[in-house]
Amino acid sequence: MAALRRATAVKPTVDSQRKLKRLVEKELKAEEVFKVGGERLRRIAIDSKLFDLRILTRETGKRKSSVNCPVCASRLQRLRNMTVFGGTVTLGYKCGTCGYWTGLRRRVPVRYIFTRR
Repeated sequence: MAALRRATAVKPTVDSQRKLKRLVEKELKAEEVFKVGGERLRRIAIDSKLFDLRILTRETGKRKSSVNCPVCASRLQRLRNMTVFGGTVTLGYKCGTCGYWTGLRRRVPVRYIFTRR
């Protein structure tokens, strides 16, 4: 996490996960020969609460519902609405941890923008 802080000290906004990974690996290379995966680094950044995460997505044609968030792997919450007749309808799904949301048509994350708080 210290390497993540040092990597974003000069440039507080990083516009892709791949660029963030390169910056952190450059910081880690100064200490020893460590590597970190992109997905793991993204989850560390989300869990550390040091960054505001903006997720750019695209829609797929699939209507399959997801149980876990594709960004941080936490459980998605249903977004529901009450009908006129007293029933409920699912409008979509939202993640309480990272802010990812999707409608009934599945949205796939395409790019992540990390901004240091």
